Amino acid sequence: MSFALPAHHLVGMASLSPNAKQNGTQLKSGGASSSSPSSSSLGHAGPSSNTHSSVLMSNALSAATLPSSAILNPSNLVAEFLKSPDDLTKISALRKKLLKEQTSLSAKLKLGAKEQLEATREGLLKLQATRKDVAAIREAFAQIEALYTNTEGEDGSRSTHPDANRSFRVISQVSQIHRNFVQTTNTLEKLDALPGQIQTLAEMLQRGKDDIMGPATDLLPLHFHLSQLEAFRNETFQIARTCSADVRSTVSKFFAPLDGLIKAFDDYIMQLAERTLDLVREDRPSVVVKLIKIIEKESREDERAAAIRLAKRANLEGAARFRSVVANARVIKLYRPKFVEAIDRSTAELFDECWGRFGADGTSLEFLGHLDWIYDDMRFIQSEVTPLFPEDYKILRTFAKSYHKHLGGILRERILAAEPEASALLELYQFTQEYTKTMTKEIGADKSWLEPTLLAGKEQGIIDDYLGLITKKIDEWTANLMSDEVREFVARQNPPDEDNEGLYGLQGAAILFQMVNQQVDVAADSGQASVLAKVVDHAAKAMHSTQATWLRVLESEFKKQREAKSPDDVVGGLVEYVIALANDQLKSADYAEVLLARLEPMVSKKYQAGIREAVDNALNGFLDVSKRCTQVLVDLVFADLQPAIKDLFSFPVWYSEGTMTTIVETMRDYTTDYSERLNPNLFDVLCDDMIERLQVAYIGALRRVGSGKLRMPAAGEQMRKDVEDAKTLFYAFKKEEEVQGNFEVLDAIQGMLTSSATMVFLPYWSFAKAHGAHLGFLESIMKARDDLKKDDVSSLMESARRKVKSEGLNDLVPETGGSTVMSRVAQAYGSSYSGGLLANLGAERAAGMAASATQALGLGGWKSKDRD
Repeated sequence: MSFALPAHHLVGMASLSPNAKQNGTQLKSGGASSSSPSSSSLGHAGPSSNTHSSVLMSNALSAATLPSSAILNPSNLVAEFLKSPDDLTKISALRKKLLKEQTSLSAKLKLGAKEQLEATREGLLKLQATRKDVAAIREAFAQIEALYTNTEGEDGSRSTHPDANRSFRVISQVSQIHRNFVQTTNTLEKLDALPGQIQTLAEMLQRGKDDIMGPATDLLPLHFHLSQLEAFRNETFQIARTCSADVRSTVSKFFAPLDGLIKAFDDYIMQLAERTLDLVREDRPSVVVKLIKIIEKESREDERAAAIRLAKRANLEGAARFRSVVANARVIKLYRPKFVEAIDRSTAELFDECWGRFGADGTSLEFLGHLDWIYDDMRFIQSEVTPLFPEDYKILRTFAKSYHKHLGGILRERILAAEPEASALLELYQFTQEYTKTMTKEIGADKSWLEPTLLAGKEQGIIDDYLGLITKKIDEWTANLMSDEVREFVARQNPPDEDNEGLYGLQGAAILFQMVNQQVDVAADSGQASVLAKVVDHAAKAMHSTQATWLRVLESEFKKQREAKSPDDVVGGLVEYVIALANDQLKSADYAEVLLARLEPMVSKKYQAGIREAVDNALNGFLDVSKRCTQVLVDLVFADLQPAIKDLFSFPVWYSEGTMTTIVETMRDYTTDYSERLNPNLFDVLCDDMIERLQVAYIGALRRVGSGKLRMPAAGEQMRKDVEDAKTLFYAFKKEEEVQGNFEVLDAIQGMLTSSATMVFLPYWSFAKAHGAHLGFLESIMKARDDLKKDDVSSLMESARRKVKSEGLNDLVPETGGSTVMSRVAQAYGSSYSGGLLANLGAERAAGMAASATQALGLGGWKSKDRD
């Protein structure tokens, strides 16, 4: 058949040549696009493959043979070939070369254009044939329509045939009867074949269940056939809706075996879903892929059925056109949500099994140590399981959230609810921190996947509970320790313990700090400096409480000793136990210093100051108790010396019977015993206290001497001898220069007593500059001398007052206390003092110290039953 090409096609082809000459790549792309219609012309065969291949090959060859310079503009082309002045001589050769290439290129372009033109012509021929076919079909339908609606008369008029509607109605009814008959026949055939099909499919299903970890070769065929039978069942149920109840009941009974088979298949699918990880591990990824295909297919059917139902329910436009027989009867299966639930059940079984093996017997710490498989599973899912699933499944997130949920349930409901010990709480807290870090950093889990947290926000509560357990243990152990220590101290049934050097001691210090160090280590294991700081602070408060308790017990026992009317009224051994307590408290101070040195490097500067302050305060408290113990030891000495001290400066006892000798020998006995059992550092402090107390008692006795009662010069000589005897006592325990310095005040007073009336002022002035004016004391001892007349004393005191006033000297320290011996004397005798020196320097000061410690701590001390 001949035809003429349309003008616009000729114009299009005419435009190819200039472009082809300028750019070979344009010809290549144009040829490809022009050949496309011929390869898809409405079912007709396109050009032969040889022709098409030759066109493509020609185009490719044309592009390949073009030099790279062909795509350059003229200026670039000239610059490419004429790079130096010598290239000008090559212009002729270059021109020939270019002409040759142009000739070759033009030949190739003409060949390509010819082939493209032939392909276009063939495509147009097929398009024209298709149009003729469509026109013929339209004409046939028009003739049919004319037969149905109109008849043409001889005169050319058109009218409707009277039997046309009836004929076509009969044809339609016969066609419908035929379709119903065919449908009924098909339904009967399917119903007849249904039991056999169910039996066959049941056998296939059973084989799959028996080999649950097998290749599942029948899985997809089984699903396909079951889907067909299920669709048939749904159609049958939909048709039976208009039938009687008996028919519907019969249909239901007939399909009951199929319903059971479908349910069994659903269970099988979920069993495979629960074993997703195991199947991949057993090198059965194809089974998982088949499983996902089935889930996807059923999910699409669920969505289609749900959409049709919603559209019909909403009376949407066009909804009536939906073929909804199957959609109306289909049971929504929700395979995808059930798949997630199956994974969750499998995860629950994993954690229950792990708990049964490692945690059921109460060893929660062992359970926490056997959970590395969680991270191994996550990595396995990342690398092996995720590629098997569509991206929208987010399968890693599904597994991660399921693992997180069940792990958190065990930690909260089986471990935390059992109120574990502090060590278990710490390990639990550390595990949760490490778990979160590993899941987010290494596995790449989003933080939203790990919500709520494993402990449901109770992490800080765990730290608080952990801290509470530690402090509770400190309180309990300290209370028990003090109960035993105080009971032993009060009963004094056995001698105190001795160390390798023969020093007395108690067990409290070692036990207390062993306990404190243990709890400090437990707190340090938390990795939180704030916990450690709080534990140290609480331990320091516990130490202050023990110190306050010891002060009260010490004062109570000393009071019993002091007020006893006979030795049988009190328990013996108080001296030994006071020595032991003093040594124990000093040892505690040493332990506290070691503890501080150990703690400071463990925390940042933020917490160092607080820890240092708490431990320093506790250390000072131990030193205060040990100091008070030495004072009690001194008080015990001077309690024995009270009768002898009363005889000082009395006539004739002091002058003839050696009162000071008795005092010194008694003190020597005590100090010798003390030196053997008391820590050397404490003994050195005790000697200083003994010297000070001796001078205070001696000066106090001198102050009580009445006017004219000192018989001079015998009194001066006896005082010099007394001072020398006292110095000789302490030379055995301290350096001579230290002893001389300690007795300087008595030497000055002796100088005032032995100087003449005109020379008294010189030793007094040295005394006044060192210890204060103390004019009352000067006047009392001057009046006591029997070798000075009243006028001499008055003149001396007048001169002293003028000098003190002119120098503005007065007393260097207040009368209520100070740091010199004279200030101690003034404190003891300067007010309405009536209870004796021992009571003033002993019980009242110690009781005040204990009260201050208790008030500062806000503690009530140990219960009285702990001291029974």
